[in-house]
Amino acid sequence: MRKSIISVLFLLFGCGLVYSQDDTKSIIEEEVEFDVDDLTISGTLTIPKSDKEVPLAILISGGFADNRDAEAYGMKPFKELARYFAENGIATYRYDDRGVGKSAGKHTFQYEITELNNDVFAAIELFKKENRIDTNKIGLIGHSTGGMMAPMIASMSDDVSFIIALAGPVDEMDKLMLRTREKQVRRAGWKKEDIETALELEKRMVDVTVSGKGYDKLISDMKTFSKNRFINLPDNIKNRYKDWEDYYKSSWYGMVEPGINTPMYRSWYTHQPVEYLKKVTCPALFIFAENDGQIPCSYAGPIIIDAMETAGNYNYTIRQIPNTGHYFSYKGFFVPGFLNILTNWINEQFDY
Repeated sequence: MRKSIISVLFLLFGCGLVYSQDDTKSIIEEEVEFDVDDLTISGTLTIPKSDKEVPLAILISGGFADNRDAEAYGMKPFKELARYFAENGIATYRYDDRGVGKSAGKHTFQYEITELNNDVFAAIELFKKENRIDTNKIGLIGHSTGGMMAPMIASMSDDVSFIIALAGPVDEMDKLMLRTREKQVRRAGWKKEDIETALELEKRMVDVTVSGKGYDKLISDMKTFSKNRFINLPDNIKNRYKDWEDYYKSSWYGMVEPGINTPMYRSWYTHQPVEYLKKVTCPALFIFAENDGQIPCSYAGPIIIDAMETAGNYNYTIRQIPNTGHYFSYKGFFVPGFLNILTNWINEQFDY
């Protein structure tokens, strides 16, 4: 394995039940289930046809309740990634989040991040017994919240041989969410008093979620503020929505409301990702998007560098992808060349 690779560019247990799902000339897809915490998690193993053991990347989705393809905005990024990886000699496992698709359990937001980490630990244990997988080459690829979970899990497991964090948070989520919201409303040209109200509401979301107190009043105030914003919209924008409820569902407040005062958001706000980063010793690739308003490389890069130095880890890369956003997408697919960057980096770790 190559050592001391640092590239910083500032331009994010149980038993398995397996049956065949898809079989092409070069790759095989199989349904794979495993048990963890009295639940059954279901996913897809996509593996190249090969006479030798191959590396495996376990895919971890973001902070919403996602299916195994991490389907969002018309994209199926994990399915696209899995097929590309298999065609380039690397297996992947992607799974439905708890309470989604074929996976059992409550809604994903009703679990703390440490509980969701257990799903990945269990998947690792399962694939350590798979004779087609090189057990010394099992890694993690996480996007957004998954990009925060991957370093957490790697810091606690010697079985993780590499991680790739895609737009992964590296500092406290309360700071990140407040910073993101402030950028949004300032960029949108909101009036000073509306900006102040929006930031006050953002801080209250954290307080309510951590303390468990004041939920009903917060939701009422969010909706009142959102309704006033809707009433004062120019007609050409207001006419895009059927009514205020339609506007609210697609607004910032409609998107974050389901997570407020839930175990997942509570663990978001109380975990400090950088403390886990300081314990990551396996090869690590951190990729950010130039136009990502949530997690800019310029902010995250110095934090990662300090953390890797503390860990004594000199085999890491920080890279920014130009002209793309949080999902690294272009017209419904990953931006050209993006997946090649990932596969090339993984192959470099194992001297292919």
